[in-house]
Amino acid sequence: MLADPKKAERCKQCGQGLIDIDHYGERLIGCIVCNRWTWPGSDEPFMALPKDDLEALSNLSDKRHRAEDTLP
Repeated sequence: MLADPKKAERCKQCGQGLIDIDHYGERLIGCIVCNRWTWPGSDEPFMALPKDDLEALSNLSDKRHRAEDTLP
């Protein structure tokens, strides 16, 4: 049976949508809320980002959402 693609795009721990990032040249997929990250194709998260990296990522996300809110 095939996995539900909508479930695959959500964090198993909190249900938040997963995002793709470039982490110093490595593509990672993970949850910004839980700070759990893995490589594409892997099922289980294996790392947490350092606090500074996570804060920078959150700031970028906040700026993007503010810009989207101002679009006509």
